[in-house]
Amino acid sequence: MSLHARRALLLLLVLMLPAWVWAQNFGFKPPRDADDAAAVEVMRDLAQRIVPVYRDNDNDVFLTNLTALQIVSGTYRAANDSNKSLRARYQGKPFNGPAERAVVEGIYSNARAIETNERMGFPKAFTRSFQEFMTPLDNVQAAAVMARLQMPPAAFKPPVQQEFDRWRAKGSIPQAEAIELVRAWLAFDSRRAYNVLLPELVAAENRARYVAENDIRIRVRGATIYASIVRPGRAQGPLPAVLRFTLDPAEDDAHRSAVKGYVGVTAFVRGRTPDGKGAVRPFVRDGEDAAAVIEWIAKQPWSDGRVAMLGDGYSGFAAWAAARRKPSALKAIAITAPMAPGIDFPMAGQIYRNSMVRWMQDHAMAGAVRADADATGDAGPDAGAGAAADARWQALDERWYRGRRPYWDIDRMLLGKRNRLVRSWLTHPSHDRFWRKFLPAPKQFAQIDIPVLNIAGYYGAEAGALYYHQEHRRHRPEADSTLLLGPYDANSIKLGTAAQLRGYTLDPAARIDLPDLRYQWLDHVLRGANKPALLQDRVNYQVMGANEWRHRPALDAPDRTRMRLYLDPREQEGAHRLANAQAEAAGSARLSVDLADRRDGHEPWPDSLRSKLLPMRNAIRFVSEPLQKDTEVDGMLRGVFDITPSRQDVDLNVSLYEQTASGDYQLLFDTYDFRASYAGHRTHRRLLRAGVRQQLAFTTERATARKLAAGSRIVLVLGINKRPDRQINYGSGKDVNSETIRDAKRPMRVRWHERSHIEIQTGGP
Repeated sequence: MSLHARRALLLLLVLMLPAWVWAQNFGFKPPRDADDAAAVEVMRDLAQRIVPVYRDNDNDVFLTNLTALQIVSGTYRAANDSNKSLRARYQGKPFNGPAERAVVEGIYSNARAIETNERMGFPKAFTRSFQEFMTPLDNVQAAAVMARLQMPPAAFKPPVQQEFDRWRAKGSIPQAEAIELVRAWLAFDSRRAYNVLLPELVAAENRARYVAENDIRIRVRGATIYASIVRPGRAQGPLPAVLRFTLDPAEDDAHRSAVKGYVGVTAFVRGRTPDGKGAVRPFVRDGEDAAAVIEWIAKQPWSDGRVAMLGDGYSGFAAWAAARRKPSALKAIAITAPMAPGIDFPMAGQIYRNSMVRWMQDHAMAGAVRADADATGDAGPDAGAGAAADARWQALDERWYRGRRPYWDIDRMLLGKRNRLVRSWLTHPSHDRFWRKFLPAPKQFAQIDIPVLNIAGYYGAEAGALYYHQEHRRHRPEADSTLLLGPYDANSIKLGTAAQLRGYTLDPAARIDLPDLRYQWLDHVLRGANKPALLQDRVNYQVMGANEWRHRPALDAPDRTRMRLYLDPREQEGAHRLANAQAEAAGSARLSVDLADRRDGHEPWPDSLRSKLLPMRNAIRFVSEPLQKDTEVDGMLRGVFDITPSRQDVDLNVSLYEQTASGDYQLLFDTYDFRASYAGHRTHRRLLRAGVRQQLAFTTERATARKLAAGSRIVLVLGINKRPDRQINYGSGKDVNSETIRDAKRPMRVRWHERSHIEIQTGGP
């Protein structure tokens, strides 16, 4: 029977129903817990009552919801028919989320129909259905469907439980909400049924589609590099390869590259094995080793001689380290938030972060730490992630903060012992030759002639990407170097953008699959596919609040209009002013911080990007007048501080907010911390003149883009660094690593005079 005939028959039956059936509310008394066995019958009863009266003018919506209602009501043959009609409508269209969900629900409804009609056990029925549906799918489609199937039941229980709790006391539920609940219930209940079957089924499907080789050993100069390779099993002839050179086994994405039609290669840095064992020396040999692996790949029979590299964080650094050596087979690199030694790790703004010690233990010395733990039973704080590990590291930060030891002892304070690697990093607080040797030199940047894609975020994932992109373009103006920026942090870029980031709701335009975008770009570079529309120009950034993307040839351009705001020392309602013109009367805004007072060590530092309260610890604020019209700002904040410091050095932090008309505060970029003595040049330390008025020019190694609404105010927060999780500068003029709390002596004071100002680009499309 055709879809039109079935709908006509259904409509006729509906018209014959008594009037009470047309009621939009359905009686509904769910159990207390979604896991209660009674919930199955409650939901079946609800679905059975909705099916006869449900209709929708949108055929796709109608068939999607009807399939779910029929599955939950237990009419599996009818559900199969509805699902088949729905999937037919998706033929020839992009295989997107709705199409994937239709296949997932088709597999389940078909399995239940086989179970019922043939009196077959569900595991056997599901296995048969899974195989029938998978066979006609290509690798990309099959991978997408299997990823959806493998989403754990626990991820789907909260929405069901929330709706149970919401409607229980009311005793009834409106039809629209009831249908949404049925869909949520189906996602939860079906996965409970087949989740345990998936590991074996997915593994068998992948074995049929791909050729995987593990424990590959590649000889390089003075060492062996371990690698894993995944190739499409049905490939005809040699293919381009996508390499990730990493120290983290969790980054093994060779299978994902194979899904996209490439030979996926994951190679581990010198000293690391695929199980995460073995100590490594970060940054030292990665470039030459990665280049050697690239040349090895190009000689393999399954390779067409072309290699591209992916990278995130450290593996992003490794991609740049390989590119500087110009291996002939390397044709492109696509990296996310790449680590830049001496720029954003182990210090940022030339201020060391305690997190370098944790990173060292989790990554660089992971095998050695585990060996110590096995031998002694005590390896310090736990390696890895998780709330418990975070809490232990935070407790150690607080212990360090309350102690009286110099920063030279940070390894002893956090690990309980000396660490040679941490000590070597601390020996080089400037961006000297020690750090510069790991990064492309100007001449090497000028010779990197392959396409490059850098992806970064406004919230803690941009400093390295901005450095590489700007240096590449500075020394090779014609470079095919593309930068994408948005309201992301390193994790959201790597794991996938969600609707919320630290309290901020992303514009719909910003919610894109960034890892997949990299493969689209590689398809353009290596296969001649169309360039992704999002990457129209050299710099592409999402404007928060405007739900739009902008595309420009450069991040900061001399021909762009810049908004200049002066720090007016006069106070108004407890805040200083940000003014369009310099104050006529001389004066200063003053901040005094007692660096010896450690009573705040237990207080958490706010992490939210949007809040009702402005974080003001050890800081002062400057507030503009309300904006007269919508104003778009973008790029990096820069300025000149006209200051009088009380000591020879100070670590400052800069934050910029939009204060909306409703009173909310929106952070425009992650707080930028920098050491004043390095503000002019990160290589040479120039101490301040204590008690003398002087100018301090700075540029934040942060970027942002936001449409500020008319009526909003711009809020600048300036602070002096005193945090438990980083090095503290007491301003004595000595090596900051050698200072202790005894060097605090008296509170640190800074005065900002009327010539102080900030600037940021402004303008529309």
